[in-house]
Amino acid sequence: MPTSKTSPYDVIIIGAGVNGCCSAYTLAQAGLNVALIDQDGIASGGSGAAGAFISPKISKAGELKEIMSEAHAEALAFYTTHFPQFTLVKPLLHIANSPKEGEKVESFKHETHLKHFAIPHKIQALLSAEALNASSIYFDVGAVVDAQGVCNAMAEGIDFYLLKIKELIHNEGVWQIGALQAKHLVLTIGAYPKLLPIDYVGLRGIWGHRIDIETSMHIPCILHHHVSISPTTKGATVAIGATHDVHYSPFSGEPYDVEQGRTILIEKASHTLRLNNINIIKDYMGLRSGSNDYLPMLGNLVDAEATLKKFPHIRHGENIDPSEYLYYPNVTMINGSGGYGFVLAPYLAKRLGEWLVERKELNPILSPSRFFPRWAKRQS
Repeated sequence: MPTSKTSPYDVIIIGAGVNGCCSAYTLAQAGLNVALIDQDGIASGGSGAAGAFISPKISKAGELKEIMSEAHAEALAFYTTHFPQFTLVKPLLHIANSPKEGEKVESFKHETHLKHFAIPHKIQALLSAEALNASSIYFDVGAVVDAQGVCNAMAEGIDFYLLKIKELIHNEGVWQIGALQAKHLVLTIGAYPKLLPIDYVGLRGIWGHRIDIETSMHIPCILHHHVSISPTTKGATVAIGATHDVHYSPFSGEPYDVEQGRTILIEKASHTLRLNNINIIKDYMGLRSGSNDYLPMLGNLVDAEATLKKFPHIRHGENIDPSEYLYYPNVTMINGSGGYGFVLAPYLAKRLGEWLVERKELNPILSPSRFFPRWAKRQS
């Protein structure tokens, strides 16, 4: 780890989860001088605990489906092309975990351009009656990546600083973090405490727990049902994980019950298939960040205090075009990917690079500023 290097940098990225590492890799490939900072290490939080599946999002038609469809295709190409040693390509079976989810699955099957097939008999033979009787969709191509391995590989060659940031200073067009300087700042810190006063950003923390196990059962495909069950790049090791079903906040002050988390994961996995001779090898836990409207975030950050001062009537519902808001200079946020961080990271990093290098406009649908008007009304 460098203690001092070429400074100022073109870009400093704060947060070394999958979004931070993928952004660092993409920007460095584009020729920018990049520094990456994290207080705990590379993939030390929610990204390191992720199942890291490259799976399509099963949803009905709309903006989110279009974005996720494009991101899924880009992610498959990105990992298999650039990091094949950390990518395992396997068939994928998504099974609805409720009647409501079943409606989404059936709708997706009729609308998607992705090829899907009947479940092979060898996989049917492994499934429980509950899984067999639920709506499902089977793809012959899916993927899972080694979360920590691929994040470390993307960060290789990038100047990395293990650093807890106490203050961000912007002076004469330059952001300064300790001795480090850069024109552009990229925040990829997920649901952890914000470094700027941006309380309007609509985020929800999602605690995730994954276990790596050994079992005598051979798992021939990636399974998503009540939890995710998957082969891994680590030979006979099988991963079982969940995000939305295991709720806990590391900021509550209460310790997380690891044994209970393991019990819940294994019990939920039993609704899909019966795993035999289980030996738990390792636990991975961390906080992932989802947006309140389920769309990811990519864009500049509104300076709330300055904008409210300029447009005080926003508090009373006055509509102001977002282009008129006052923004922090040269600050971009990537956030809110939820359980699809490894699918969305290449997509978001590519567009970040196009923005910083080619000045291509970012998609306004993804801008964090979309949450500002509603928050501002609550300030009256």
